Amino acid sequence: MTLSNFSWLTDSPIFSTTLWPAWVAGGAIGILAFAQRWMTDQPLGCSAAFGNACARMGSRLPLFQGPAHSTVTDWKLWFLVGIFLGGLLASLSTGSWAEPSHFGSLYTALMPHSDAGRVLWWLFGGVLIGMGSRLAGGCTSGHTINGVAMGSPASIVASIFFFAAAVGTAQIAQHLLNAIGG
Repeated sequence: MTLSNFSWLTDSPIFSTTLWPAWVAGGAIGILAFAQRWMTDQPLGCSAAFGNACARMGSRLPLFQGPAHSTVTDWKLWFLVGIFLGGLLASLSTGSWAEPSHFGSLYTALMPHSDAGRVLWWLFGGVLIGMGSRLAGGCTSGHTINGVAMGSPASIVASIFFFAAAVGTAQIAQHLLNAIGG
């Protein structure tokens, strides 16, 4: 399969740039969040879908048991499939592929140089993200996209901390980049 099979998509003026316009991506997320809530009365979020995936893969941890991860909520697994298909669609529609291991000079300077080292570091980061989403009662997409839109005080507080952590991390990263001459 080549990009020419998708010319109906790649020739569209909306999707023929290197990056999709923010209004397209943001609008699509807003429509998805609204449709999800309307059709299922459940908020949109990645951590719940990953919980269902862990439950279906046979995890016996209490974290993945109970009604939140029962077979009745397995429709959430399609959300995970959609994340990967959406990335593929975005790549095909822009006509370019960005290898996911080139994140700039700070990444190159601080990360292990072997593929195995980077994979282990990514897995460690994933565990930390999973623990954080569990402690926060949901992930950034669940809290910030849906919770804030619904006026949930817990989601508003969680989102404030998400953004504060992002700004702090960006400041530290900039300082490190300047220190290494990047």
